[in-house]
Amino acid sequence: MECFLNSKTELYAVIGDPISHSLSPDIHNRIYKRLKEDKAYLAMRIPPSELKASIDLLRNNFKGFNVTIPHKEAIIPYLDELDTTAEIYGAVNTVRVENGRLKGYNTDGYGFIMAMEAEGFKVEGKKVLLLGAGGAARVVAHELLNKGCHLTIANRSEEKRERLKAELLAHSSNKHIITCSPSELKEGYYCIVNTTPVGMAPLEQQLPLENLEILKASEVVFDLIYNPYKTLLLKAAEEAGCRVLNGFSMLYYQGIKAQEHWRGAVLPNKIAQEIFVELENMLK
Repeated sequence: MECFLNSKTELYAVIGDPISHSLSPDIHNRIYKRLKEDKAYLAMRIPPSELKASIDLLRNNFKGFNVTIPHKEAIIPYLDELDTTAEIYGAVNTVRVENGRLKGYNTDGYGFIMAMEAEGFKVEGKKVLLLGAGGAARVVAHELLNKGCHLTIANRSEEKRERLKAELLAHSSNKHIITCSPSELKEGYYCIVNTTPVGMAPLEQQLPLENLEILKASEVVFDLIYNPYKTLLLKAAEEAGCRVLNGFSMLYYQGIKAQEHWRGAVLPNKIAQEIFVELENMLK
């Protein structure tokens, strides 16, 4: 049965700028179609200068929405409530609208760990290299430290990497954190995680790692970028004999967790897995 938008259709969205590349509508609309629900998910380009003016529109017309770059931190002052995880991360990627109130969550960390565990990657007690020190790096770093790894944060800006280290030390009992410039990296790691935009348009012909010899002594490379499906970093890692993973599975699992917050129930696993396979085949 075809589904048409009407005055009773529940609306959901992802907001960001840019937003045309987002896979989130593909994920969520497939879910609604499978469950035969009168719901629709939109991609909405909202420039930073228009975020404040857009809040009432979202509050009054949507049941929930996702938040992506550059609004994950900027949206926090406009929310009525924050989940504990979002408060610790200092970033929101999912908002539930209930009785006119906006509650912010962060499901990125859940998506990251689910993606790692699905591939059998175990970081406890192992050296992990984190490339970047921005918002995505903060979320990933918290999750890695919770799993008991020995974390190295590499970023060109000393101020940013030291600020991230200080934030992590304030919230984590795992104090195994060192920082450095990418040019100072020399040793191999069990796992390398790229949280920078280097590797996606317009930087798809660049590498976030200066010394590729590091790859030869590493086992796993996880690039949070999913478009292109295989970045230059992942291609180089494969050539060096590493196991590789892109950001699609993290995106997918964080979306499934967002659905749980919106619907107050777990999505049927069979449907979740079927849609995962459909989308992954589409991206390859």
